[in-house]
Amino acid sequence: MNIAAIRSIMDPVRIKIVQELSIKKTATTKEIALACGDIPQATLYRHLSALMKNEVIEVVSENKVRGILEKVYAIKENPSQTINNNLKSITKEDLSTIFSQFIISILTDFNSCISVPEVMKSISKNIGFTSTSLLLTNEELIEMLGEINKVVMKRINNQSESGRKLRKLSTIITTDSHE
Repeated sequence: MNIAAIRSIMDPVRIKIVQELSIKKTATTKEIALACGDIPQATLYRHLSALMKNEVIEVVSENKVRGILEKVYAIKENPSQTINNNLKSITKEDLSTIFSQFIISILTDFNSCISVPEVMKSISKNIGFTSTSLLLTNEELIEMLGEINKVVMKRINNQSESGRKLRKLSTIITTDSHE
């Protein structure tokens, strides 16, 4: 996957597609459409086509349903891993663009979340955001990230069941530029 493919993932609809496939591992077009909300079918197919063109997702099987072939999609390559594997070739402009699109995707998710009346009735149970400054060595940062990863991985394969809601945890790490 190249930088253009990574950029293509950052569209809000495509982020939802990738999230759905990350959670379910595989999903049909119908399941993806349900996860993406009220978008026209033609728009969904255009996004799926772009993700396939950029080799982000792939068709892993096809089911015959009432004489029509229903495609089943899966993620072809982990976008985060791709960024990490291409760190030496990412320019400052590339990284700034990717980060801006990441922030826009968080803002889109946030606005979608607060548009639900039940969420606004109990904000403290549904929404949280904070920024904390810590003094850490590189080794301490790596250790802390490992601890956070361990906590997240403990729950990453939770299955959908009564009472569970999809929650999004986003992490941004920056360094003071005055080092």
